Amino acid sequence: MVRKSFVHAAVALAFVSSGCNSGTGPSPLFRDFVVSVNGESFVVRTSDPETIRLAEENLLGRNNRFPAGPVQPGDGGFNAPWTWHLDPAGTRLVDTAIGTCSGSPSYVETHRTAFPTYCPWGARVVERR
Repeated sequence: MVRKSFVHAAVALAFVSSGCNSGTGPSPLFRDFVVSVNGESFVVRTSDPETIRLAEENLLGRNNRFPAGPVQPGDGGFNAPWTWHLDPAGTRLVDTAIGTCSGSPSYVETHRTAFPTYCPWGARVVERR
């Protein structure tokens, strides 16, 4: 009887362990930051620890980095009133980028197809949400 209970416990443990790696666990902790550029603002969302750290430093004036990331359609649930958002998985804070991906949020709004990537030089984190 002890052996049968041991087998059942082992099977249950294997089932639970495999479920932990199935991707159904808790979602990553996202942080939202309001970014100002050219008198306008938009929201960046990220779960990347290094990007979060750099955004917090930027908010405190400790670096001159700016966001750069792939532009996605829709506000993403966090970047209203804009009809675009930066992909949270691919957005980072950088210190250099090519000039053709810079501009104001309203310019991105009206020229959305010209911006596969957005990297607004001179943008600064002004608020943590």
